[in-house]
Amino acid sequence: MAESHTVTARSLCNWKNLDPAQQVAVPGRPRTPKDVLEAARDLVRGELERQGWDCGEGPISRALGGQIPLARVRRVLRELKAERRARRRQQRAAARVSTSVQARDAVWSMDATHLGRDAVGRAVQAEVLREVASTRTIEISVGPAATGKEVCAILDDAARHRMGYPLVVQTDNGGAYVSKEVREWCSEHGVLHLLSLPHTPQHNGASENGMYGLKLGAALGKGARVLNIEHARARLQAARDRIDGNRLRKTRGWKTAVQADADMPHWSTLVGRQELLHKTSCAIRKALIHCEGSRARRRAVREAILSTLQSFSVIQRTRGGRPWTAHNAESDL
Repeated sequence: MAESHTVTARSLCNWKNLDPAQQVAVPGRPRTPKDVLEAARDLVRGELERQGWDCGEGPISRALGGQIPLARVRRVLRELKAERRARRRQQRAAARVSTSVQARDAVWSMDATHLGRDAVGRAVQAEVLREVASTRTIEISVGPAATGKEVCAILDDAARHRMGYPLVVQTDNGGAYVSKEVREWCSEHGVLHLLSLPHTPQHNGASENGMYGLKLGAALGKGARVLNIEHARARLQAARDRIDGNRLRKTRGWKTAVQADADMPHWSTLVGRQELLHKTSCAIRKALIHCEGSRARRRAVREAILSTLQSFSVIQRTRGGRPWTAHNAESDL
């Protein structure tokens, strides 16, 4: 019988002598009672609020004077911090305003990024121009830091390839982007310049995300060694072709950037350039009437441009997944 059950004869004897009424001990460490665990949570939470939520297990255990075993402090601390991170993620998601562009070539975003240093230690930089609606990278320029004139030349090259100029160019506040040459270029071609607020890279997230993927795919960035400008450009262009041509994007209906770019309608099917410029100019003048301070004026100009684009369905904005407009923002206040 022991062989048929793949056990020893001794095990059979032990089973035979077991008392059915005797409770069998559960292997492992006994569970902490719920009331004891809740008491530990209250004490640890109190110390976190007193010492700060970045506090570790050591200071908390020392402050509690050994009332709670260190293993229990560690467990409760891990759970409390995880719950707090989850709450903060939910709060950020509920407050986050997301913008999606609904037409091709309506918005181009441009930004510069550091690629590394060449053999003699000179910094090599890239100017990357991205079509926001499809996430396609449409122009890459590599070399020293660009001037305003060079930024205009990059935009002109992209306009020739794309058979027309965009409605909006979105940049940060870099010296080349706020130069006189870029202002005159925008005025000449009827392009609105959407500037990020200072120290707010989220306003130009399309470029930030695109450049991160390009540099990662090309193995370039801080600390990298670049043989020469042509070598860096070739690596970036290879990474762009691989990402734009092959990576499926959930936000674009599981299409690649190239496919999304081909399938999207052009902005001219939604609005005329002169009509948009006129309405945006009126909105900006109205928004600036009661503004004081440079940051408030910049914010007002941004909102006037975005609101006008939204009124023509060129962009859509959501907050926490729900449709959002400037009127909603005023009601929230």
